[in-house]
Amino acid sequence: QLKLEDYKDRLKKGEALNQDQLEAVEKYDEVVHNLEFAKELQKTFSGLSQDLLKAQRKAQRRESLLKLEAEKKKLRTILQVQYVLQNFTQEHVQKDFKGGVNGAIYLPSKELDYLIRFAKLTCPERNENL
Repeated sequence: QLKLEDYKDRLKKGEALNQDQLEAVEKYDEVVHNLEFAKELQKTFSGLSQDLLKAQRKAQRRESLLKLEAEKKKLRTILQVQYVLQNFTQEHVQKDFKGGVNGAIYLPSKELDYLIRFAKLTCPERNENL
């Protein structure tokens, strides 16, 4: 653009320009228009790029929250299962299941023993002092 402005100034001062320089001066307005268009296009692309980055960050945050919620749900399920299994280690619960009383279904001793062993393997002992 500076070169074209120089040609334009030289032409106004009456200097002779060669054919290429004259053609360049004739296309000055077109070049300026194209440069302005390119600047606007660059601004648009920059804006779109920023919007895309924002959308990506938002999607990442959403994905992180979904993962966190899924982990919480898994942990809740694990804790619920551990709670149920730990109850099988209590004598009064075992009696209820052996006899099928107090809302408990009847479980044969062998199956109840399996549940008790499984509970001891999967459930850590709690320290009641803590």
